[in-house]
Amino acid sequence: MDHAALMRSYFAAYNSEDEEHLAPLLANDVILVSAAGEQRGREAYLATYRWMIAHFIDRMTPEHIVADAEGALVDIDDKLTARADIADFLGRPVQAGQALTLTLKGRYTIQNGCISRIEIRPRASKIGLV
Repeated sequence: MDHAALMRSYFAAYNSEDEEHLAPLLANDVILVSAAGEQRGREAYLATYRWMIAHFIDRMTPEHIVADAEGALVDIDDKLTARADIADFLGRPVQAGQALTLTLKGRYTIQNGCISRIEIRPRASKIGLV
């Protein structure tokens, strides 16, 4: 599978809220670097994923995928809708039903057909709240 196709599969699996579809796309020693810090290993990544889907309806849309020999650079629109009140998410409270839109840029490193490193950062300086 080429890198762009792997990325499309990753986002479809992520949005499915079914970690059994997501886990095989990740290397055992995957590293996730995000605003929450750094998680190492598939189980740490999946723990973060479980937390996100327990607290939010989380739909990541890849707006632009540029694949290269090492992986892919992806512009992402991430729409989050809180399932319940959250006292602190990214430094602010979020009310049940409140929607946030994060505009992100992700660098995905791919090795042996699996995602081995994910670096996520804001693409824009503000978070849209609805």
